[in-house]
Amino acid sequence: MFCRTYFARSLATLGVVVAALAGSHARAAAQSAPVYYVSTTGSDSNPGTYTQPWRHVQYAANAVGAGATVYVFGGIYSEAVAVPHSGTPSAPITFASLPGQTAVLDGSKLTCCGPSGTQGLFTLGNVSYVTVSGFELRNFTTSVQSRTPAGVWVFGSGTGVQVLNNVVHDITTKAPRGNAFGISVYGTSQTPETGLVIAGNSVYNLRTGQSESVNVDGNVTYFKIVNNLVHDNDNIGIAVIGYDDAGPVGYDEAMYGEVAGNTVYNISGITNPGEGNSYDADGLYCDGCAFVTFENNWIFNDDLGVEVASENQFCQPNGTEWPPSGPPAKGTSPCYGRYVTVRNNVISNSENAGISIGGAHAATAKGGPETLGGSTLAAVFVNNTLFNNVKQTKNNKVSAPGGEFQIQHQIGSAQGDYFENNIAYAGSWNHWIYSFVKATTQYPAPPATTNWNLYDSGAGYVQGTSLDWDHTSNYGSFAAFQSATAEDLNSLGGVNPGLESIATTPTDLDIAGGSPAVNFGSLSLSCTVGWCDPNGNSPRSIYGATDFLGNARTNGSTIDAGAYEVTGIATNTVSVGLASALRSFGHRQTTLLIATVTAMPGGGGVPSGTVQFVQGSQVLGTLTLVPTGVNTSSATLPYGGSGNGSIVAVYSGNSIAVGCCSKASPPGGGMQVPIYPSATSPPLQASALRRPWRRAVFTR
Repeated sequence: MFCRTYFARSLATLGVVVAALAGSHARAAAQSAPVYYVSTTGSDSNPGTYTQPWRHVQYAANAVGAGATVYVFGGIYSEAVAVPHSGTPSAPITFASLPGQTAVLDGSKLTCCGPSGTQGLFTLGNVSYVTVSGFELRNFTTSVQSRTPAGVWVFGSGTGVQVLNNVVHDITTKAPRGNAFGISVYGTSQTPETGLVIAGNSVYNLRTGQSESVNVDGNVTYFKIVNNLVHDNDNIGIAVIGYDDAGPVGYDEAMYGEVAGNTVYNISGITNPGEGNSYDADGLYCDGCAFVTFENNWIFNDDLGVEVASENQFCQPNGTEWPPSGPPAKGTSPCYGRYVTVRNNVISNSENAGISIGGAHAATAKGGPETLGGSTLAAVFVNNTLFNNVKQTKNNKVSAPGGEFQIQHQIGSAQGDYFENNIAYAGSWNHWIYSFVKATTQYPAPPATTNWNLYDSGAGYVQGTSLDWDHTSNYGSFAAFQSATAEDLNSLGGVNPGLESIATTPTDLDIAGGSPAVNFGSLSLSCTVGWCDPNGNSPRSIYGATDFLGNARTNGSTIDAGAYEVTGIATNTVSVGLASALRSFGHRQTTLLIATVTAMPGGGGVPSGTVQFVQGSQVLGTLTLVPTGVNTSSATLPYGGSGNGSIVAVYSGNSIAVGCCSKASPPGGGMQVPIYPSATSPPLQASALRRPWRRAVFTR
């Protein structure tokens, strides 16, 4: 009989397994750290052990201190949890679902949102070194405009908070001008919220009003938002925000961050009254952020793919709240989204624009907050693949259509923005570049430096449509545009870039072996024109270390245009791998079965859905996949081992609502279309994992 005592002991074994991957210091900490348990059948008068667990997660949060791990058994918990205590760098506090199970914090019977007006199903205020991992957070809503529900709400200042591998859904506001968040972090102090990690989460079916699905806002520094799946929400997917009055003046700019490996799709404001029921929700958005890298993301079917700008016009003339000397202060000049690198992303099927820079509105003499009169400084867009990113038409125009690359207000040569090595294959609207604002003395042409790009569409170059530069579009040919503007001198226009497959579902936007994009790009831009993260994967190259799939970004001294270094993969395929965390294990020990699902070349983003672990005719468990990269996901199951049959992992396949998004078919609606098919791993022999039973295996 595999009783609770042995399973509790096996969790300690799993802690050692995981810690072994992180090094000897982590292993020692895992062996000595206290472990507590919460169950729907427990009691808060219990000691919190595996066999006598507590009843409420909040009770555990109040009771534990640095170094503790709280495992929560699967089940539904009708509570919102505020974490009052901090861990330390060597002894963090961890709240996690019990391995192989999912604990659900359900807000459907709760009243939002506490004395502050904002409340998360997990709230972490002014705490450090706390991890929230593996929960399902759902059904938290309000109809009151002044109240804001969230899945996870982090605020104040702190270090080392991690939000990992959670499923967050159906967090909503029903107030027309209300707010809600999936995962939100506000740095509200002069001391920053720093060292933050938001990774492996799935965030969907949100109705966030005027707010975002996932965001960092204010004084948040040195953060990572990586490998998340964000979809079917009615406002911005992932936002990095400054100048929103979240932090004190001069300390109100999210900066020094990485947004990478995320899959973001079906993000639209078309049915959101808080956004005027318009196509204005970005997949990824830098709104007044600074020193941030957006790379290796898959962005599909959003209103705008990636936008770098600022909504505010109350900065100093240098675009920040810090004057050349003296204390920080507000002014009336456009604020900047500044020093941002956007590279190696695949951006397709946006409603209005693929990539957009500049303020949505012209700046005014008076200035002020939320004027949309900001600007973009030192933003570099390199090696992105853009496809079919203006779906509005002249006969069906809900919002003003933009282009594959859109340039708006307050942008001139002094802003120093670059667009190079990209592939832009336009759809029926056929706007390659849409720079519709005429140059002025304050903002003289060129509005950006463009070169080494490949532009095309099914119709090829069309005079008056394909290129609008400095509010001029009547270029007789692409060569005439090059001659008149001295831009894109080494680019190709009206030449098929040789994408593998644009007619399949999902598309394959890798480049074929004979593509003109192979070895076409330039490596001439230095870090001085924009931002190279000294702590990132490419501290000395603005082009990045890897392409969209994680392959080497360069081939010797050459680089391909677009997001991919050519792979030669002609069609999308899915494979499943299955491994054991322990090479072998003894009697009454447990290992982790690890299933990994990989899509190549990732034309549908990360593989979502479930994995079943099957031994013979027995289903050992069915688990939701956790995103681990832009084209990889995984699931893990504790396995104690019985019988000698082989084990396989069976992937469910997945689908996406491709009919989204319109007033009749909001995010989450539309016809579900298969994206990746089901697949099964090679078998793993259970008998090969187990060592013969010997008493010497066990030590106390």
